[in-house]
Amino acid sequence: MKKRLLSCILLLVMAVGMLAACNEGGKDDPSADVSEGETFFGFSLPENIEKYNGKKVKVLSTSTNDDWSYQIQPSSNPLFSAESVSGIVTAASERTRLVEQVFGITIEEQVVYTSNRYGGEMYQRIISDLTIGGGDYLFCLPASTEAAMLAAEGVLRDLTTVETLDITNEWWSQSFNDQVAIAGSVYFTIGDIGYVNKNATLFVAFNKNMVEEKHLLDDYGYSSFYEMVDEGAWTQDVMFSMSKAVYQDLNENNKSDVGDILGFAQQDSVIACLLSGAGETIASPDADGYPSLTINNERAITIISEAQDYLQNPQSGFVSANDYFNVSSVPVSDVIVPEFKSDRLLFLMEAVLNLPLLRDMENDFGVLPLPKYDEEQEEYYSRIGAWSCDTVCIPTFVDGNDLELAGYVLEALGAASRANLNRVYYEQTLQYQISRDDESMRMLDIIFESRIPDMCEIYRWGTMYSVVTGMYKAGKDTFASAYEKAEPGTLTAMEETIEIFKSLQKSN
Repeated sequence: MKKRLLSCILLLVMAVGMLAACNEGGKDDPSADVSEGETFFGFSLPENIEKYNGKKVKVLSTSTNDDWSYQIQPSSNPLFSAESVSGIVTAASERTRLVEQVFGITIEEQVVYTSNRYGGEMYQRIISDLTIGGGDYLFCLPASTEAAMLAAEGVLRDLTTVETLDITNEWWSQSFNDQVAIAGSVYFTIGDIGYVNKNATLFVAFNKNMVEEKHLLDDYGYSSFYEMVDEGAWTQDVMFSMSKAVYQDLNENNKSDVGDILGFAQQDSVIACLLSGAGETIASPDADGYPSLTINNERAITIISEAQDYLQNPQSGFVSANDYFNVSSVPVSDVIVPEFKSDRLLFLMEAVLNLPLLRDMENDFGVLPLPKYDEEQEEYYSRIGAWSCDTVCIPTFVDGNDLELAGYVLEALGAASRANLNRVYYEQTLQYQISRDDESMRMLDIIFESRIPDMCEIYRWGTMYSVVTGMYKAGKDTFASAYEKAEPGTLTAMEETIEIFKSLQKSN
């Protein structure tokens, strides 16, 4: 056994060397984290690892298009070609090969294509498999909206009870786990294992040329936005003030719109995004760990009111992509992004998925987390979109030795991803910058380490999420009445979900 393990480790170190070569400029030498027979990039290997030799591990994932496909085992893609794939796909393939080698297993991924990530083909597949006695996959990656549906159906394992899986390890998102936990039970999670969940995270891009030309940082006493972030001074007020400062009504129609010099662009969900950056969510766990409505508090109401003051000011320099669906069915890419690339837009708040839209930008841009509400806020928070975020789950029909192996493989994939995949993902994410420096890498660390979802959006309880997003165009001081109207239905739906989980937890 010792000889076999040594051979595996030698193969691992050779493969790690290949990854290190393609990840030029990496933070550390990941091979130092591999020790014979003990750990795998910080994950403790099982003592009886040889018993898994020859096993096939199948994973089920979902996608709306080819770009999202095969993030666990890219070689499962019939179109996979080692010579033509991107850096992130190559790194994902190498990571999975390392895991296969150390366990002596093969990993196969099957993608379920769907146009509906809420009760769509992925959800139907898992429910159908459960009905006929179980599927042949050990874990799955549904969207968070479908994972919530599956959890409420009682068909997902509580990941905290899987003995070979520890979701408190650093390669799993603790901020996400804390928010989606139901009385301490976590049925779906995210982490370094995949990159689709990272693509669903919001960030702020700033136009470096406009910042320098307008000397926007001079009045604040900072040499860069990165320094401002480090000092905790990157706030909503700074973003609003700078946006108004650069605004010029070039088309002289007395409103902020395309054709002007603009300060800030997002979509109609902008207030929900600002609330997320402030650490405010519609629903949060209560003292007993069950979800409760928490948005109706003084701080959140103030944030909404101040955002309305800015956003609804015709001289704000803000523009929403949703106002241009009459111009294009994809206004972010066809209308808003060209303004940013042409030095006519200072701040662009978007999902990381859309960074490739900046690929041919002549001038440089920088990456920032969502702004804090104010400097008293202790940390930055990032919003993660419920619809586009994939999660990791284990169906209840996975048990016995399969459940044991599923936990081990997920841990190994997570550990190897954090050691090797993240750096390649960062490099690819920032490849459209002219100067890709360590500062941008650090900003991505901040963005991805503090992601919080909103349980109300994930579980679709009532209409409260629509109330919050609707505040962008709603009249001032209308939140209280809108909240009061939506509260009964939202609470009823939430209580129904809570009762389901209480029943499930009793039966377990």
